[in-house]
Amino acid sequence: MTTYLIASNEMMCRILARRMEGQDLPMPVLWRTPDWLDDETQDDAVSAGGPADIALVDCSGAYEDPRTLLDRVRERLAPRRWLVLSDALDAELMFHAARLGASGCLAVPAPVELVCAAASLAWAGGQCFPRSALTVLRGHNRPADPPPVLHSSIGSVQAGGADGTTAMG
Repeated sequence: MTTYLIASNEMMCRILARRMEGQDLPMPVLWRTPDWLDDETQDDAVSAGGPADIALVDCSGAYEDPRTLLDRVRERLAPRRWLVLSDALDAELMFHAARLGASGCLAVPAPVELVCAAASLAWAGGQCFPRSALTVLRGHNRPADPPPVLHSSIGSVQAGGADGTTAMG
């Protein structure tokens, strides 16, 4: 069991790693730079520190598209749970993270206690996305044409089927 911190900010990672050691998160906490994900000479994640149980991925300051970084994390580590940190949480990044199976997104800079609490929540099986992500997800999951609403003679409202039929119960 291993916790990975994928970030370029060494100071942030040292502080987070120290704080996470006192929480109920998988140990050890390993810090890696995003470049480590692309290093083909490195062993796979299992031999480098065990399977990734949880990963915190900081997309802040990523020179490339942050979605590519998330793809690489999923491809290389396949974490059971993960949390995305970013200084620019836009709709596309949140939707992409959710689609890949991330447990949440958190805007940074944020207090260390908040990041640790979000990581603990993700590790416990919860999710923590900003409210704005709900609007984005609803927009992507909205059906193209909702079924028509029909009124019966007894005053109840029923949804019509695609072929125009209704069910009474």
